[in-house]
Amino acid sequence: MLFEGFNILESLICLTEERDTRSLEKVLFDTLSGFISFDALILLRIPRYSDAKSLEMALSLPEKAYEEKLELIPHEFGEPGVERDEGINQCIGSGAVVSIGSDKERILFPLLVNDEVIGILNIYGCPCNTHTIKLIQGFVQIYSNFLAVLSDSEHDTLTGVLNRKTFDAKLIDLYSIDAINDKAELSIKKGRRRGKKVIHHQIGILDIDSFKRINDNFGHIYGDEVLLLFADMMRKIFRSSDYLFRFGGEEFVVVLLNVSGTQAFNIFERFRTELEKFKFPQVGKVTVSIGMANLDSQCHSTVLLERIDQALYYAKEHGRNQVCNYHKLVEKGHLYEIEVESQIDLF
Repeated sequence: MLFEGFNILESLICLTEERDTRSLEKVLFDTLSGFISFDALILLRIPRYSDAKSLEMALSLPEKAYEEKLELIPHEFGEPGVERDEGINQCIGSGAVVSIGSDKERILFPLLVNDEVIGILNIYGCPCNTHTIKLIQGFVQIYSNFLAVLSDSEHDTLTGVLNRKTFDAKLIDLYSIDAINDKAELSIKKGRRRGKKVIHHQIGILDIDSFKRINDNFGHIYGDEVLLLFADMMRKIFRSSDYLFRFGGEEFVVVLLNVSGTQAFNIFERFRTELEKFKFPQVGKVTVSIGMANLDSQCHSTVLLERIDQALYYAKEHGRNQVCNYHKLVEKGHLYEIEVESQIDLF
């Protein structure tokens, strides 16, 4: 019992050391893996927008177990969602642990933050007795409590997407080769050394066109509603694996993981056209200008953001309501290339 107590204490320390939601998810899985046996662990997120009909995949162990265990719903713009089956609905509705099957073949644990179910932990094939269930509940409760603290500090109060402070921290992670290996499963250095195709990350700044006019003509209440609905549309259209930030005011940032420049342009263009079709209450039509660039590991973060800003400024100066790729603008001679620093000095 003393040895188990030491292990639990070490696991709690690991959980509370994390300062990133997705890292916290991985530590939870690592912790559970050390204490229980199972066929599959699957963590699902409940999307923040209220009309979501499916859940988002957060983490799966084994990696593809969710494809076999759960019903998937194709997503027009990205990764599939997970269908709300009877067990999920019961767990969300009750906010309590749900066991399915005579031998507890599947057990669902709600993730509660501020008395609201924000996710579901699915455990398959775990020989759970009362002691084991209480142990899992304890880890889940500690995870949820710490998640609430992280969520408050990471997210923008109005829109619910990640905030500028979190963007700065995430950018450092993305510049790290280890982080790129972890998130993209392909290192830039390994790709070059082994001759594999290198997959890049793309960053776009999305600026709502003529937002000052919206505030001036309709008031800040409707301006805030535009920001809320804009963020909801971002969550619906971009993939759950991408990072969404409010950069400040009417400016948002999206980090698209593991896509080429052409793919990223098409994704941003889909968002732009969907936004253009949407009718905002009282305000009507709202458009967005987007500047984008490749996240170059040899490029200083300040230079990277300056590149994206140049592309965004070009979009604004040439008619608004369009997506502009910095690298394509340089190729066509519309912009002069901003020199890359030879040494990276992160912030």
